[in-house]
Amino acid sequence: MLGYTFNDMYAFLQMSRSWLDGRPFMYENIGGYHHRIHNYYTVLFWGPLCRAFGAYGIFAVQATLLAIAYAAVNEQLHRRAVPAWVRYGLVGVVLLGPVSFWLNDHPNIGWHTELTYLPFALLFALALLSRSRAAVVAAGLALVLVKEDGAVLAALIQLTHEGIRFVRKQPARPLWTWLMQGRFWLISIGWGAVFLIGMGWLGYKNDFAEPRLQMALTLLKNNVGETTFWRQMLRLTGQSVLLLLPVAGVLALFLGRLPKPLASRILPLWGAGVITLTLLNVVQSVHYYEQPLFRLVSLTWPPRFVLLWAFSAAFLTLLAGMFATGFRPVPVVRGWLITVGLFAVQLPIIYLARPDFPSLRDWADTFRGRYARDKDPFFLQSDDLTVVRCIADQLPHDANVFAFDYLVPFFHRQYGIWPTGKQYRPADVALIPIDDKQGLRKVLPMRRPYRVIRLKAYNLYVSATYEQTVGQCVPGGGVTNNQ
Repeated sequence: MLGYTFNDMYAFLQMSRSWLDGRPFMYENIGGYHHRIHNYYTVLFWGPLCRAFGAYGIFAVQATLLAIAYAAVNEQLHRRAVPAWVRYGLVGVVLLGPVSFWLNDHPNIGWHTELTYLPFALLFALALLSRSRAAVVAAGLALVLVKEDGAVLAALIQLTHEGIRFVRKQPARPLWTWLMQGRFWLISIGWGAVFLIGMGWLGYKNDFAEPRLQMALTLLKNNVGETTFWRQMLRLTGQSVLLLLPVAGVLALFLGRLPKPLASRILPLWGAGVITLTLLNVVQSVHYYEQPLFRLVSLTWPPRFVLLWAFSAAFLTLLAGMFATGFRPVPVVRGWLITVGLFAVQLPIIYLARPDFPSLRDWADTFRGRYARDKDPFFLQSDDLTVVRCIADQLPHDANVFAFDYLVPFFHRQYGIWPTGKQYRPADVALIPIDDKQGLRKVLPMRRPYRVIRLKAYNLYVSATYEQTVGQCVPGGGVTNNQ
């Protein structure tokens, strides 16, 4: 119902479980050997769930990690006697607000493993508060294994922890003196080395071909003098800042209840982290600058913006935990009004920053079980979909399917094939419109010999291996020919 056709979620489903099905390591049928592009190693842990439940396995992982992290934050702050209004502001606005919900996915381009940065960042912050070395190592490792830039996020969170602790213990000393301490440089250099090792590992796996970072820097160099480039980047940066306004509101509320000298020295720590991650996102976004999808996969794209939100959520958690009993009270009515206001304002902010976000009408159609309005109903006839659902249920998890856009979601448990020519094995089953305007038949990667069954809107191609399985789903066997 959400329009999940050719999006990245299916690539993550495939690379997460390829090692379970005797396929190459982290191989998927869109780009091929994905481990040469990114260090997406946490997805391997979700492989068994994805193999058994397909996309629902991804949903279970995301929901479970968030539930654990949110519950742990609330419990830890409650144990530290943090005032209720502080916990309500953090949990209600930043963790359960519309922006955080939006970060769980992206209906057009699909779920990315970077979205797990949010729960892992929170768990890392809690580990730092608990001073448990084992917990810090485990949570830090989880961040690094999400993706190569996880080392940057981990570094900023740990530096923030050290910076807030410095301000709390030595409120009279200038913040710049913290930069001269050996621990600051130890953390910075240590995480910097982890990041460089990750990038070097990527280069090694890719036979030291031109990496994405080098491509992005080349594009940046070529376009840095163009007015159009800066106009687009400034607009996207403004939209990214707009999405951070709820965090800024909660932070202002927290700092407003601390002594003024402390507030003025803590704010730059958050600002430095946001600026660093924004610059990182700018460089990563430039890689797509000359592509049609640039606007959709730039600074405000969930897998990129989640870095800023995860850092901010961890920052607020550290601030609340370390100044637990140091917050001055807030009048009850005023606290609730601010919290509700910061929650409600997030919806229009999302629509302003992400014009492709589903409209309220789209959401209503989804909950009513109606397909997206831009889909041609001819390709969604009930008789055809009954056959398609049956085939998807009957096919084993390791079957290979080449399907028309609208039908891709039905085969989320199988290995979907994209028309990129990078499929690991040819298709066992294919569904192509009879009126093949996309020319899919010209690139049909079908295993021979196969049988062709005519449905109302589709030609159903079935290899000999699955002929009996699929035949159970077609009324009367269908009109066929063999090839």
